[in-house]
Amino acid sequence: FGGGGGGSGGGGAPKAYAKPKGRPDLTSQSEGAREAAEGFNDQAVKAFKAKDWQRCYDLSSEAIRLNPRKTAYLGNRAAAALKIKSRKMLKQAAEDSVLAYEMDHLYAKAYVRAAQAHLELGERATVKLAVQEWEKALELDPDNKSYKEGLKDAQLTWEADWA
Repeated sequence: FGGGGGGSGGGGAPKAYAKPKGRPDLTSQSEGAREAAEGFNDQAVKAFKAKDWQRCYDLSSEAIRLNPRKTAYLGNRAAAALKIKSRKMLKQAAEDSVLAYEMDHLYAKAYVRAAQAHLELGERATVKLAVQEWEKALELDPDNKSYKEGLKDAQLTWEADWA
């Protein structure tokens, strides 16, 4: 570890989360923005695999800022937001996922993430949306068992709480 003195030693206290540095020098219109976005996305995927949900979310946010029309970046941020599970993050996951499936109607995972977020939000309107999104995901991938289970869960929630 090395000697050195001073500093704010906490003696083994956990290090506070430091938000990853972005590229404020770039906008989505800048030359090099797409390449930089891809780099942030690569880091986001690594963070997700390491179960570092907040870092994945923040890195994906920077990738989206630099290339807002890339559905995979929206999907990655939504996946991280679903893992964080706060109400604010669930709403963000739903918003990102809906935007992704509006841009690409064949992106089944976007319907799935939207459905998961909408169901978790647990409001009458969001549960109804979740049922519709699971149905759309199943249309795109009719043999997917987890999609069938997701639809059944959403339908049961709808029937138990609002039917």
